[in-house]
Amino acid sequence: MPENSRATAFRRTTRTAATAAVTMTALALSLASAAPAGAASVSTWDKVARCESTNDWQANTGNGYFGGVQILLSTWNAFGGREYASYPHQATKQQQILIAEKILAGQGAGAWGSCGAKADLASDHADPYPDVPPAPVGMVHLTAADFTGDGKADLVGVESATGKLWLYPGTGSGALGARVQIGAGWGGMSKLVAADFTGDGKADVLAVENSTGSFYAYPGNGAVNGMNTLGARTQIGAGWGAMRDLTAMDVDKDGKPDLLTIDGNGALWSYQGAGSLNGMNTLGARTQIGAGWGGMTELTSPGALNADGRPDLVAVDPAGALWKYPATGSLDAMNTLGARTQIGSNWNSMRQLVGADFNADGKGDLDAVQAPTGSTGDLYFYPGNGSGAFGDRARIGSGW
Repeated sequence: MPENSRATAFRRTTRTAATAAVTMTALALSLASAAPAGAASVSTWDKVARCESTNDWQANTGNGYFGGVQILLSTWNAFGGREYASYPHQATKQQQILIAEKILAGQGAGAWGSCGAKADLASDHADPYPDVPPAPVGMVHLTAADFTGDGKADLVGVESATGKLWLYPGTGSGALGARVQIGAGWGGMSKLVAADFTGDGKADVLAVENSTGSFYAYPGNGAVNGMNTLGARTQIGAGWGAMRDLTAMDVDKDGKPDLLTIDGNGALWSYQGAGSLNGMNTLGARTQIGAGWGGMTELTSPGALNADGRPDLVAVDPAGALWKYPATGSLDAMNTLGARTQIGSNWNSMRQLVGADFNADGKGDLDAVQAPTGSTGDLYFYPGNGSGAFGDRARIGSGW
């Protein structure tokens, strides 16, 4: 069978294991935010795609690689692909190539093995899209917590075009009030997660600095006070560029939020919350609580979906199925989460999932953005029904 056939290309599931690991470093993230040192024309990328996927830019065969030029999900995440879509195959051809350009700059043509060599990828230095601005659109890195101390969950996110950090106060009915700017220069930050990590009764924000992989805590002041809503940041970790889909969830029911995240190998980890802001000891020891999570995305915890007092974790798989993972109430390694249940389908059209009790009825809810790839869209509220699923959604915003 010729090498450029789909069957041969898709059997090559381990061809970039070594180079993929390179992306899980702060250096890769630094390169991802800079202009690529190498480039290739669209016609050359088409040659790579013919070899990799027979030019199927929506390729998703379950081999761990996605899209026309077969990008590993962890590589897609590390080089900023999540700003376009959760998975490479859900992005447009142009967006896949723009991320592939960054991978080429960071890893070289060897990231595509023999397909890169056959396409002469290393020798083509043309800019495929010289007039395309790299900045994504809409609100990104959404997270939720009660920042005002009024018992209502608020929504926080970064405006991708400006790097401004905005807070949307919750009304307690599922809707949001007028937004307030609470930060600037957040374009270089990502992976925001909010909860009371310091144990002072005030919601804080944790975020990763893209260029360095440093992990920072921004303590909340307990009130919406413009640019003073968050205090001075403290570094609480390093090397976090490899982690993704950070979410807060009290897995051991000790009253302190723990941090859940997926690493580049698809392992799901829980970092025990210490309940104090203590520099690099703000989070305790981590425990692996899951494996094979490399294909899951949009992790968030709405709280208790079954009205049993135990928070649940939700996530979306590559086929767009929405899954619920119930917490058992104890940190017990791979038994920390119970058996999963599918609670939705066609969620691959949704992004920026964020969970909280937005209507203050004691049941976990979801907010999510529905938007075409590369475009802004509508923000929807999904009320929890107390039985493990969600009721009819309501549109609560546009231009997200």
